[in-house]
Amino acid sequence: MKSTLLSAFAALVLCTAVAPTARAEAPACRYLQVGMLPLHYSGQELALSTEGSINGTPATMLVDTGAFDTLLTKTGAERRKLSMRATGHYAKGIGGDAAIYLARVDAFTAGPLQTGRGWMPMLADFGDPPAYDAIIGAPFLLQTDMELSLATKKMRFFQPSNCSGASLAYWDEAAMEIPFEANLDQSPNPQFSVLVNGKKMRAMIDTGAASTVIGLAAAQRAGLRLDAPDLTRLGDSIGIGARRVTHWSTSFATFQIGDEIVRNAQVGVIDWKGHVDILLGADFLRAHRVLIAMSQQKIYLSYVGGEPFGQRRKLEPWIVEEAEAGNHDAQMLAAYLATQGGAAPGDAARSSGWLEKATLGGNPSANLMTGHALVQQGFLEQGIVRLRHAADKLPSNRKAAMWLYLARIRNKQADLARTELAANLARSQNQAWPAPVADFFLGKMTAESLLKQAAAGDGERARKQTCEALSAMSDWHGAHGEAGPAAALSARFEAQCAPSHAPSQRALQ
Repeated sequence: MKSTLLSAFAALVLCTAVAPTARAEAPACRYLQVGMLPLHYSGQELALSTEGSINGTPATMLVDTGAFDTLLTKTGAERRKLSMRATGHYAKGIGGDAAIYLARVDAFTAGPLQTGRGWMPMLADFGDPPAYDAIIGAPFLLQTDMELSLATKKMRFFQPSNCSGASLAYWDEAAMEIPFEANLDQSPNPQFSVLVNGKKMRAMIDTGAASTVIGLAAAQRAGLRLDAPDLTRLGDSIGIGARRVTHWSTSFATFQIGDEIVRNAQVGVIDWKGHVDILLGADFLRAHRVLIAMSQQKIYLSYVGGEPFGQRRKLEPWIVEEAEAGNHDAQMLAAYLATQGGAAPGDAARSSGWLEKATLGGNPSANLMTGHALVQQGFLEQGIVRLRHAADKLPSNRKAAMWLYLARIRNKQADLARTELAANLARSQNQAWPAPVADFFLGKMTAESLLKQAAAGDGERARKQTCEALSAMSDWHGAHGEAGPAAALSARFEAQCAPSHAPSQRALQ
C-alpha cells in the first residue's frame, strides 16, 4: 500500500511553475508545484488534518510529519468494520508501545491521490481514542520538497529542476536557511539544531503536535528545575501508546532557531525522551512559513507574525476565528476555554452558544457532553440521541459507550443497553482501562475485582482510576434505581476524590 501511495504521488501532473529568487543560477532553476493538500483544524486539539476517503466514505486524516508511516487509526477501522489481523509488531510513541495491525481496505484517498485494494497498517493504542480516521506520515509528506503555510491553510509539494544553488523561498528573499543534520532515525523527517538558553538541542518539525514540547532531560540541561516557581503542571500528554506522561509549561529566557530569537518563550515540557529533544508543533508553525527542501537538505523559514509558542491555556484569537467561521471542533474547544478563566467577558458569554452550535453541527465531543448533561437533568430521549451520535462517531471512546448504556438503563431499555455495550467491547482489541468498568456494567466483573484493577499501576494513575471506578459504580446503581448503594459509593467518592479530583481538559472535550 505504501509503495502505491508513493507511485501515485510521483505520477501527478506538474501543474505550477514558480520562479524562486536565485543567487547564481536563476535562469536555469525551475520550481514546479506537483501537488497541494488543503488543511483544516479538526478534533479535540484542533490538529492539522485534511480530507480523504476510506472505502468511499469521507475520512478525516491527521497530517503528521512526526509519524513514521501512513496508517489507519482504530477509530477509522472500527467505523468501517474493517477486517484486521495482528502483525506482532509495535510502534513506539510518547505513550509507549502500540500494537500494529493490518486492515483490509478497498480504496484509500488522501487529497488528490487514490490507491486500490490492499492492506494498510493500523494502530490500536492511543491515550485517548483519536477523532481522525487515518494518519498521513512523513514518508508520504516528504517525498519531495514540502511547503507549509498555515496562514493560507495549505501544504504544497514541489519538484526542483536545476535549483541546487538557488534560494527556494520564493515568498521571502530574507528567509532563514537551516541545514539538516545527521538523522539516526529511519524517518525522512529532518532534524536540525536550535538553542534553548544557549544550549544546543536537536529538533524536528512535527505537524501532528498541537503545541511545541521539549523533553524533560533536555529542559533540565537548559536550566529547568522542577521546583521552579514558573513551572506549571498542565496535566498529561498522550499520543501513540496507552501511557500518559507528565506535561508542564515553563518559560525559557531564549529560544533561538537560525537568526530568530524568541525571548521568554513559553514552551511545554514532557517527561519523555525520544530521538530528538524538541518537537516544533502547530503553535510554532502558525507564526512561520516553512519549506522543507528535501532536494537541498535544508529548511527555509520566515516569521509571519503572532506568538511562536502557546500551550492552549487561553482562548487564542485564531481559535475564536475558527469558531466564528463555523468550525464545529473549534466551537467545542472555544466553549471549554471560555469557561476556564483568562477569556474576555464577551467570549465567556458566548460559551454556551458555541457549545450548542458544535453539538448541532455534529461535533461528537459536544454531543457527548451535552447528551450526558441532558440525561442528568432527566431529558432521557434527547440525551440518548446525542449520546448515540457520539458513540457512533467515536466507537473507540469507552466513555461514550458507557454513558449511553446508563442512559438506556434509566430509559427502561436494558436489553438494548447491554447489546450495544457488548458490541462495543467485542469490536475492540484493547482491554485496558476503562474496559473493566464496562465489564462491571455487564456483570462480567464484581465490584471488588473492579476496584482491585483500578488500584493497579503507579500512584497517580491508581488514584484516578479508583475515583473513576467509584463514580461509575455509583452511576450504575443509580441508573438501576438502587438509591442506597449509589449514595454510599457517592459519599465514598467525595471523601476520597472530591478535593483533588478535577476533570482534565481532555476529559471535557
